[in-house]
Amino acid sequence: MLFRDVVGQEEIKSELARSYKKGRVSHCQLFCGPKGSGSLPLAIAYARMVLCGDEASANQACGLKLSELKHPDLHFIYPVANNLDVKSRAISVNFLQKWREFFNSKPYGSLYDWYLSIGIENKQGKIGTDEVSDIVKKMSLKAYEGGWKVAIVWMAEKMNLSATNKLLKLIEEPPEKTLFLFVSEDTSFLAKTLTSRCQTIRLKKLSSEKVSAALFSKGYSSEEARSASIKSAGDYGEALKLVGKNENEKKFEEWFLTWVRSAFKVRKNKEAVLELIDWSKTLSKEGRETQKSFIAFALELFRQALLKNYFLENLTVFSPTTDFNFDAFSEFITGKNIEEVSLELEEAYYNIQSNGNSQMIFMDLSLKLTRLLHKS
Repeated sequence: MLFRDVVGQEEIKSELARSYKKGRVSHCQLFCGPKGSGSLPLAIAYARMVLCGDEASANQACGLKLSELKHPDLHFIYPVANNLDVKSRAISVNFLQKWREFFNSKPYGSLYDWYLSIGIENKQGKIGTDEVSDIVKKMSLKAYEGGWKVAIVWMAEKMNLSATNKLLKLIEEPPEKTLFLFVSEDTSFLAKTLTSRCQTIRLKKLSSEKVSAALFSKGYSSEEARSASIKSAGDYGEALKLVGKNENEKKFEEWFLTWVRSAFKVRKNKEAVLELIDWSKTLSKEGRETQKSFIAFALELFRQALLKNYFLENLTVFSPTTDFNFDAFSEFITGKNIEEVSLELEEAYYNIQSNGNSQMIFMDLSLKLTRLLHKS
């Protein structure tokens, strides 16, 4: 992964390259940006520069090791949990081969994509003290190749407080030429004691133009690229799924259709509440990452409906794969209810992420939806 392989973020790439050439490499850096903005690819590209030199002077053998994520002085930490292959002491090193395969196939992959790849989509991965003990030991040793040692902590918000405190001791008194790169989508879940010790690099959400151009360069048609770039709302990983025909989308559409149909019925038939209860039970059996992905899908669908209702056809890219009458549904989504609908969905997403009772969360959301759909 080189800087040129990272979509957009030109200003940040230039600044990182300048600081490296001037010998100003902060030992603790936090790459934070919205999902699909490229925080992980950028962190790995920067690690490559630090370990191997800039693109003009890079050591080819070193670059090859980096491209395969096999450099002996590059270490990774990421959220994991026990699965069929790793039944105890789940730490990153036990999933290293899976991690290499995951990044090489999906450099912009989401946390849920990672969980799917290691078979823990119905669990909550974490970064615990065993993980930190392992990385502290590695980072305290001399570099194999005599230069820098780099540790990349992906989804640092999944690191618990005990693990954070244990890692802080090393960050406060780092060995020479030791670099920690933390990657996060939501810094509000990070301990202030950690963020205050790191130089923060904030990535911006990618523009639809950047996403579209990147997809077009991969060989997709201009129409495919445009549609996916609008629908993905700046998430390049999501855009790649859309052009690759995301298998979850049809299932999500079916859930959404059942949900809104039942919500519409409630006004005339109170017994339809039972359908919403059954729907909530169905979703509560799914993994939390699937639940969060569905809420994100629903939020985008409401946004598309508003655009459709206001005749912004050039920005509407949703095309039903079921018998969903999207045109009729769109008439109920207006400026008078879209803000409240969005806020309720965002709150539900946050509550799911915070390990709330998912059945209660979806039931509460459903009852609110029955009211908001008729707010005009």
